[in-house]
Amino acid sequence: MLNVIRMPQMGVSDESAILSKWLVREGEHIRKGQPVFSLETDKATFQYEAESDGFLVRFLTGEGEEAAVGSPVGILSDTKDFEESELEAMLNEMDKPAEKQQSPACIEADSPREDETDSASERVFAPNKPDAKQKVSPRARKTANELGVDLSTIQTGSGPDGRILERDVLNVGQNEVGQKTRGIYSGRPLTIADRINIRSICAKEAGQTGFVSRTFDAGNVLAACTPQNKLAPGTVICHELAQLLVKTPELNARRHNDKIYEYNTVHLRLNVETSSGPMKPVIRSAEAYTADELSVLIRNATERCKGFASKPQEFQGGTFTVADLSGYGVDSFTPELTPPELCALGIGAVTMQTKIDEQGGIKAHPAIRLTLIYDRAGIDMIRAARFLNELALQLEQC
Repeated sequence: MLNVIRMPQMGVSDESAILSKWLVREGEHIRKGQPVFSLETDKATFQYEAESDGFLVRFLTGEGEEAAVGSPVGILSDTKDFEESELEAMLNEMDKPAEKQQSPACIEADSPREDETDSASERVFAPNKPDAKQKVSPRARKTANELGVDLSTIQTGSGPDGRILERDVLNVGQNEVGQKTRGIYSGRPLTIADRINIRSICAKEAGQTGFVSRTFDAGNVLAACTPQNKLAPGTVICHELAQLLVKTPELNARRHNDKIYEYNTVHLRLNVETSSGPMKPVIRSAEAYTADELSVLIRNATERCKGFASKPQEFQGGTFTVADLSGYGVDSFTPELTPPELCALGIGAVTMQTKIDEQGGIKAHPAIRLTLIYDRAGIDMIRAARFLNELALQLEQC
């Protein structure tokens, strides 16, 4: 009988870990309690110990690859002799794409845009079809689907027995600089200015992030929120943010080593408070939804997190993070960046400010402060300030 070895969760807030080294070989017999592989989180290094006796028949995650908590990393057999067809069937089952489901936003909002959203998702994602003859780690397949890399173009990988690993996919993506594919622009190299910034940052032992902040007149945003549509100011800001990020993919991006991968679809990462600490679910293709639909998706994702009913894949693949602390009365704060994403936006509480009106008098108006934190290795302060200013003007006119 075949069993799956899954990436364990070592900390409450851990969403993924790096499999740093396999401590056994494929085909080797292991005993319960024996260290099988070492893994690294952002806090410490651990060893995973076998939960039962058996033979390790297949690696699914290569050394140095990151895997989500709960995702398969290896396959264990209780006997040395097993059916190869059973193994292939298990691998094919793991690689099956999720069945299409009706958008929960469309169900609750009864929106006619369901078909449009589904077709938009098909245009954005072009997943590689599973091939039983090709050995591909789950992490490599996920990265290939995100970057639009055709796995059939990779003849052999750098993993055990020619298994294709994530680094093999990234090497292919780096050879396609400047080409726009489904859902992503291929990686652009860091500019000379970016590299100089990195060197100066390391030399000064300073942090690798910067931030810009400004307030905007929130009158129109608040007017869009009514008891009937159940919209919150943060949701309206997220909707307008997603529309702007599609036009400015240089901020809707992820950094892998010395390449920036710019997305033309927005996978919006949220910050949700739970009894065990914050969780960060991702709303995929957020720009494809109306504000009402996005509100439903955010509420559903929040409820799943608070009920600890979320699936590991709901936390993967974010391209831009939003943190809304307006409910806590905090009007200004610096949000946390979620690497390898380049940017995160903090939304503060509504305050009252004054400005000079057209007649030269002083007028009070509601205001919200936005704070954008950015990775200085990929974004400069001028670009960040220009983006934040454009977002504020768009919100004032929405």
